[in-house]
Amino acid sequence: MMRLYVLDGGRIEILDWRLFQPDAPPGTRRSLAVSCYLVEHPDGTLLWDTGLGDDLVGTDGRTIPDVAVFRVERRLQDQLSEIGHPPETVGHLALSHFHPDHVGNVALFGKARLWVQREDHAAAFGDTADDHGFEPDAYAVLRQQETTLLDGDHDLFGDGSVVLVRVPGHTPGSQALLVRLPATGSVLITGDLAHSLDNWHDRAVPLLNWDAAETQRSFDRAAALLAAEDAQLWVPHDLDQQAALRHAPHPYT
Repeated sequence: MMRLYVLDGGRIEILDWRLFQPDAPPGTRRSLAVSCYLVEHPDGTLLWDTGLGDDLVGTDGRTIPDVAVFRVERRLQDQLSEIGHPPETVGHLALSHFHPDHVGNVALFGKARLWVQREDHAAAFGDTADDHGFEPDAYAVLRQQETTLLDGDHDLFGDGSVVLVRVPGHTPGSQALLVRLPATGSVLITGDLAHSLDNWHDRAVPLLNWDAAETQRSFDRAAALLAAEDAQLWVPHDLDQQAALRHAPHPYT
């Protein structure tokens, strides 16, 4: 049986919400969730994103001046062990993109095969990584990772149940995750195509973004996919929505 677990990857306090919702009033702050997800499939396990680093637990967090404060209360490693999937047993790792709040624990998953879009991998390990908001030191371990580079959508297990969906714009090779569950139905996890449900409904393009036109095309594509699948939309950074979901150790099936 397939299971989908929601995991807590930390919290972000955005110090100026206009960076993500340009029409927000000056001085607006907003707290975001950082969610990760584990898909348990008869043919293997997939971890989608790794959140902020477990090393932030027990600290005052990490501040990016004028942008955000990162905090972590629960170790991702502990949450995975609690559901019977400690990091060393995870067979597949997929990243929506390479920003710091998605790669914080990649070093825990050295035995997993990495699945990323070719454009994002090239940007993350290229000479202009900083231009995309990437921090190469945060994911340097992935240079040695067994990796499959994707050039579009990919059906991970070959049965249509877990599909990596190319949605460029936020970064050159951003991707979303479509999970088709037997009881719950289809769930589309957006990655950072949207940072909140408001972003989604307003089609808001953040200032911290690679290509606005690509982002709008990806909004359109994701909306069409939601309609075709009659899918639930999950926005991993939307604090209220993510708090209302069942979290591990209780799965969606």
